[in-house]
Amino acid sequence: MTEVRRNLITGEQILFAPDRAERPNAFSVGQTFLSGQCPFCPGNESLTPPEIARVGDPWRVRVFPNKYPALDHHEVIVESPAHDATFDSIDAEEVVAMYLARYRAMVSRSGVRAVMLFKNHGRAAGASIAHLHSQIAAMPFVPPRMTREAFGFAKANSCPLCGAISTHHVADLVIDETATMVRLAPHGSTFAHQQWIVPKRHVNDVAALTEVEARDIASLLQRASAGMRKISASHNWMFLGFPEVASAHCYVDVFPRVTNVAGFELGTGTFIDVVDPAATARILSER
Repeated sequence: MTEVRRNLITGEQILFAPDRAERPNAFSVGQTFLSGQCPFCPGNESLTPPEIARVGDPWRVRVFPNKYPALDHHEVIVESPAHDATFDSIDAEEVVAMYLARYRAMVSRSGVRAVMLFKNHGRAAGASIAHLHSQIAAMPFVPPRMTREAFGFAKANSCPLCGAISTHHVADLVIDETATMVRLAPHGSTFAHQQWIVPKRHVNDVAALTEVEARDIASLLQRASAGMRKISASHNWMFLGFPEVASAHCYVDVFPRVTNVAGFELGTGTFIDVVDPAATARILSER
């Protein structure tokens, strides 16, 4: 059972979810899955909670409640039946379509203030199972990062992401783009080789993305996945939406895990980047 607690000093919400300590970890010594026992593989559907949604029969994408939830509404999206699949090798369009379908279902629930759709891929990124998957969770509060970014958008005279794209201030930081999306290495990156996938039109929430925009996100996520595998075996991505803030601009945050969050970052909340974003743009633009 998850409980929302608060930091004694700041009052920020903390999720207390002791059941998550029971999660299997395929990356830990002594907890590797025996052949054929991955709970995300076809034939092992009985090892997961009952299915919520799927694509195809036999399934190609499958959704079910997280067996060890951090929140009341916390789901797993298995993105391929193939145990060793990579995101750049699958039909990413139908996966991203499922992302948006589940996001819209979550954000429409009564009492939900924010939704986090995210991928932990690889041990260093926090994954406990290697089989390709993402997760989505609904929160009854707006978490600190979203609160800070929403405030930044609200206090700006104009949208900083729209301005950067339209005035070409990020020209040397653009990795690639489509008709509706730009993938760039943000100036002032939090992590080495960080990338943002940003809609060219001003749209504040992931739920409002069109089918064309979803297809373009899928294409850019596949390119990002392929590029990051050349840098690291682990990566994260997360969809940042701001349903309560019209002035905000939604985007997807993507980065390989090549450095650890350590004492300085944890103690100060200030991150140290070790790679110039312009170098990231050059490296990841190479095909």
